[in-house]
Amino acid sequence: MKTIFKNVYIVTVNESQDVIPSGVVVVNDDIITYVGDTLPEDCSNARIIDGENKKFLMPGLVNGHTHLPMVLFRSSADDMPLQTWLNDYMMPMENKHTAETIECGATIALYEMAKSGVTTINDMYFNSRFLIPAFKKIPLRATLSIGLFGQAPNAQEQLADGIAFFQEYDGAFNGLIRVGLAPHAEYTNTEDFLRQCADTARKLKCPLHIHVSETKKEHDECIERYGMTPTELLNKVGFFDDNLALLAHCVWLSDNDIDIISKRGVSVLHNPCSNLKLASGIARIPEMIKKNINISLATDGAASNNNLDLWEEMRISALIHKGHFLDATAVTAEEALYMATRGGAKALGYTDVGSIQPGFKADLCLVDMNQPCYQPMTNLIHHIVYAGNSRDVELTMVSGNIVWEKGAKLSFDLENTYKQAQKYYDNIFCLK
Repeated sequence: MKTIFKNVYIVTVNESQDVIPSGVVVVNDDIITYVGDTLPEDCSNARIIDGENKKFLMPGLVNGHTHLPMVLFRSSADDMPLQTWLNDYMMPMENKHTAETIECGATIALYEMAKSGVTTINDMYFNSRFLIPAFKKIPLRATLSIGLFGQAPNAQEQLADGIAFFQEYDGAFNGLIRVGLAPHAEYTNTEDFLRQCADTARKLKCPLHIHVSETKKEHDECIERYGMTPTELLNKVGFFDDNLALLAHCVWLSDNDIDIISKRGVSVLHNPCSNLKLASGIARIPEMIKKNINISLATDGAASNNNLDLWEEMRISALIHKGHFLDATAVTAEEALYMATRGGAKALGYTDVGSIQPGFKADLCLVDMNQPCYQPMTNLIHHIVYAGNSRDVELTMVSGNIVWEKGAKLSFDLENTYKQAQKYYDNIFCLK
């Protein structure tokens, strides 16, 4: 299938962050084959989308750290410390999940993200198999990893299940689904189990996804247990040796942690809104950028954010570091957009996702800029980060297929999904 976008501003997010006014992008099947300012002579059998110079095309956004089914817990446990939130509310509710509730929550989460221009996600959950039916409805690009708890009596069964899930679903949906391993965190695992996960990921050649130094308490207690930080412990057990390691949060990293992450080429998954809401702190992102650490923006789950809006994460990531570090250049608009697109794709190991250029996957979103927040046209990247809104997205394309389009009929019953979500919360999850 061929799709041609014409008369659109093109936000390339290439190495020089070029913006092309009144441009043309040609998509053949799943690949971008042309980016420029000339309409091809042969437009036969193509859908032509005319932006009329009132729309812009940008790479699809990448959500580097999610917990999809936690949408069902949105706004149910707010304004409390992370450990209280996790131990007294989230875990008791999560223990009540069924295959049906996980699918329902994941469907709403994927729809929310597709509607806001997200094309790629990285998810950790305890039974990722039950997410698969949701991807049949909304096929985003995804890395899925079953959360592993190495301190539990059934730790070895969990690891075996994670390996089986990899063998069943890695490469599914024509390659849209990749599968990793996700030991939940240092404090829910053992040193030996973390070492096993690292060894297993090397054998499978799959990503490793883990929460790291999200809170000061977590960070300090690891030092008390091992005489080293969570990052130093992961380095010791070989987590970073020939592995694609993805470290979520990283709020309380030490100078040495940052040096280790930089030297080992590890990516950090930055969740600014969740870290603010749970009072976890503010990650040292400007220092990491200076050390050439690759950063992916992320929302975390909807129970701790409480939305899955990468546009909001871009704006907040560019603002909080300016205020915290008293430096207006701490994180620029260009850096925030990069973290939400190409940086996220690189973190997940994609060499051909997150930019609009020939040879890259056609993961795109079309945005209506005939809105007050884009007027007058001065600097489009700065408009996107500081003024833009996810509600302006009109179309989201993943691998050349339109997965959401404003006004188009959905492939599933959205209203019934909403009703089911309310029923599940009222009858299963509500702790009152």
